This record gives sequence, C-alpha cells and structure tokens, in this order.
Amino acid sequence: MAITRFKALELAQSRANTHVKLPTEKVTDYYGSMTFNDEVMRSLLSPEAYLKINTAINSGTKIDRDAADEVAAAMKSWAISKGATHYTHWFQPLTGTTAEKHDSFFDIDLSTGKAVEKFKGSALVQQEPDASSFPNGGIRSTFEARGYTGWDPSSPAFIMENAAGTATLCIPSVFVSYTGEALDYKTPLLKSIELVDKAATAVIKDFFNRDISKVIPTLGAEQEYFVIDEALFNARPDLMMAGRTVFGHAPAKGQQLEDHYFGSIPNRVNSFMVDFEIEAMKLGMPVRTRHNEVAPAQFEVAPTFEEANLACDHNALLMDLMSKVASKHKLKVLFHEKPFAGINGSGKHNNWALATDTGINLLAPSSKPKENLRFLTFFVNTLKAVHDHADLLRASIASAGNEHRLGANEAPPAIVSVFLGSTMSQVLDEMENMSDLDDIHLEKGDNVYLKLGINKIPSLILDNTDRNRTSPFAFTGNKFEFRAVGSSANSAAPMTILNTIVADQLIIFRKEVEVILEKGIKKELAIMEVLKKYVKESKKIRFEGNGYSEEWVEEAAKRGLSNL
Repeated sequence: MAITRFKALELAQSRANTHVKLPTEKVTDYYGSMTFNDEVMRSLLSPEAYLKINTAINSGTKIDRDAADEVAAAMKSWAISKGATHYTHWFQPLTGTTAEKHDSFFDIDLSTGKAVEKFKGSALVQQEPDASSFPNGGIRSTFEARGYTGWDPSSPAFIMENAAGTATLCIPSVFVSYTGEALDYKTPLLKSIELVDKAATAVIKDFFNRDISKVIPTLGAEQEYFVIDEALFNARPDLMMAGRTVFGHAPAKGQQLEDHYFGSIPNRVNSFMVDFEIEAMKLGMPVRTRHNEVAPAQFEVAPTFEEANLACDHNALLMDLMSKVASKHKLKVLFHEKPFAGINGSGKHNNWALATDTGINLLAPSSKPKENLRFLTFFVNTLKAVHDHADLLRASIASAGNEHRLGANEAPPAIVSVFLGSTMSQVLDEMENMSDLDDIHLEKGDNVYLKLGINKIPSLILDNTDRNRTSPFAFTGNKFEFRAVGSSANSAAPMTILNTIVADQLIIFRKEVEVILEKGIKKELAIMEVLKKYVKESKKIRFEGNGYSEEWVEEAAKRGLSNL
C-alpha cells in the first residue's frame, strides 16, 4: 500500500498543467449556445407553435400533438447542426445522480430502405425506460417495471458533448411510474413550485397587489467540493468505493493555519475550473464565483440565482459536468460531505427566495412601509413554516454523508433553528410587544403603517445582519440560506419541502386574515394581528448564538427542539 501511494505521489507531482482552449468570443456571445432556449425556439418555430410552448412553460397548459411535432423537428435539426447523433430523456431518479438512455436519430425508411433521421413529437414528449431497477421507496414491486419519462418544457434541452467527440441531445424530463407515482426528484419539485405559486399569488392578490399573476421560488446553490489527483484517488480503495477515507492518519498539515480559505487557487485546479466554467456557460449555467474553501484541496463554485426548477437541474448537470471535465485534467472531484477526517466537510448552501413575475423579491425589505408589510408577511410566514415543520426540513437533508458532517464544529448543527440577525430580531420583538388589535384606534387621515411601526424597517439590512455560519437556516438580507444541505444532495429534495411548507403556511395565513376581515377590521390591522400571533408561536425556533456550543444543545432541549 505504501509503495502504491509513493508511486501515486510521484505521478501527481510530475503532471503538467492541462492546456485549456479558450473561446475567442466573449462569454455573453457563447452563453447558452448549447441550449434549445427561448431565442432558438423563437427563431426556429412558427409564431403559433412558439406561443403554445411559451404558454405551456408559463401556465402549465398541455402541448398539443402538432406543436410537439414542430418542436421535435426543430429540436432535431438544431441538435444535428451542433453535432448530436443521439437524444435522451435526461432525468433525476432517487439514486441521487442523473440518468439517461441514448437513442439514435438514425432510422431506416422501410419503403425505400434508405437511412433517415427521425425524431417525432411522441418521442420528445414521452419515453418508456424500465423503472424496476431504480429506487422507489418501497411503493413498487420488482415485477412492476413500467415507468415513463415526460418532457419538462420549462427546462431547456441541451447538447452534451461526449468524450468520443460526438454529442447527445438531452431533454430534461420527469420520471413517473405506470400508475403515476413520482420516481424522481423533479416531479415533486414541480408540484411544490405550482403549490407555492398559487398560495403566494393568492395572498398578494387579496392583500397587496392585484396586478401580480405569478410567484416564482428562486434558488442559488453554492456547491462545495474537493479535488485530488486521479492517481491518489486510485491508490485509495476506500475513496474509490465509498467516496471517503475510512482509515489512515491525519496529515502533518491540515487547516490549522487557516491559510487555504480564499487563497491563491493552484494552477491545475484553476485550469480545471476555467475548463468546466466554459462548458457550463455554453450549457446556460450562470456560474460566477470560484474560490478556495477552508479545508486543503476544498473549493467552491457558485451561480447566479435562477428559478428553482432550472437551478436544481443546473446543479445536477454541473456536478456531472465537473466530474467529466476533471478526468481530462487527471483530477477527481469528491462531492462526499465528509471525505477526510480532521478537516471540514462540504455542503451546498441553498439560497432561497420568492419573486413575482414583475421582478419583485418578496423577501427584500423596502423603503416604502406598504411594501414592508408585504415583506413581513412572507418573512414571518416562512419563519412559522420552518417552526411548524422543522422535522420535515431536517429529513429532507438526511443522508449518510451529511449525518457525518452536521454538528462537527464546521457545519450547521443537527438542530434546526433560524438566524435572523439583530435588526430583524428587534423588529419581531417589537411586533410581539405591540398593542393588541383592539387597542389600536385609527382616526381619519392616520398613517396606519406609522401606527403599526412598519416604517422602522430599514430598506437595506444586508450589512446590518452578521453572518452566522453555525445556523442551518439563516436570513441574509433578502433571502433565506439553507446551509445544512449536503454537497452531494439533489437540491430538489429540500426545495420541495421548503416550497410545500411555506405554501401550506400561506394558505393558513390567508384564511386567518379573512376571518378577521369579516369582522370589519382594516386590512393592515388584520394582517399584523395574525403576524404578531405567528411571531409569538415561532419564537423558540429563533437563535442568534453559537450553534456549536453545548449550551445551545441544552437550550434547544428546553425549548423542545429536536436534535436528530
């Protein structure tokens, strides 16, 4: 074993930096060039077909056969022009990785015997892979093998280049059983997105702005990972089989000097980063940030936030892409949450918010008191949802690797709590102590927002809130950061739960406000009365201190919070 390791070290140290061929165009010129995006559809489809597809994407309406055939023909021509020879329904089964079955465009015209290229609307819309060999949570028997993949038009199809020099048209899809049960991560996510859209839009239309027609959950997933030389990886059977080391001794130098974080990126790793970022940009993934993380050989890539479904697809695709590009550089990417003992593990911080179709971030404070009442509505309801369903959130991030990482004085603890920062904590404390509804008397001309104290919220609290890296769920000024998600996880799982519990809470909130409104109470007072109740009921989930401390474990037990 020692000889193998010495040889691996010698090989790793002798490797030259892999040359990366840089595009001659600007990023803005080649961004999304390998995706069948809106611009491509507009140029290749008839106005009628384009309108049908656009309506299906935005409103969830069904796509008729004629439109599907036209899209398939355009998609085939476009894909072949990009070098594609095959197509696949690209889906995300419960294995935690992506799945694909490649079928060729090639076919034989039986009437002439000539070779032709075919891709019909029926093949675009639905495929039938065997479902018996995928995880299903025990809801199906082995002999129940039929499963269906269905095209998700809201996530653009893309061209994935292969090592052999060919390319495949990948069509993002859902994966369901013959009887309709979800067998993947995407299907429940899409349902949760639709649910939170309906619930949030109803609240806004009833209480704030009737011009809003859609609410979209957004996500930015910060991906942490380790990179090691391929030879060193192959010299460790434990790494090869488990993705983590299970024996060995600590290195002479770990992260004690805290000199790796934000340090100079090693040349080979930097070349690898540049290489996969170029490919990611071509595939329409808006990666923006790269840096060294805390542990030796640990790094991070972060994108611009996107609509949640697209962001989850892009993160799953990015992980696959990184692994493929790494092999060109004789490197290995480790997404395991805790690949090495004694140093930090890796997470995937999920930055979640709600945005309207007009571009308003519902979790961003404003300088206008009326807009701040809307902000408080969604802010407090999210807090209440996490309080009431902390067990579901905790379950959504549970995995063997993540359980090994959580609570290890480097990652958020296993106790779900919410960090708000001093500014918002003070705002909620004042809400809790405000006068009862019956004690607030409004005269004609009174400013209701001044009476309710809503005008005290600063419009920019990004810098008024410290960062608490020990909190699993933190408010960071205009979004909530779910920091406890594991690095290898599919973000769709925690996002499905978060969307669902917030939607459920907004439905309850709307009903409770309507009950008060029926008594003839002013709308703003009714909203604040319900929010005040929620602030009191959810207070025990709020924690501003050190989540690593033993004192917090004891305090959480007193509060009745689960420590799973």
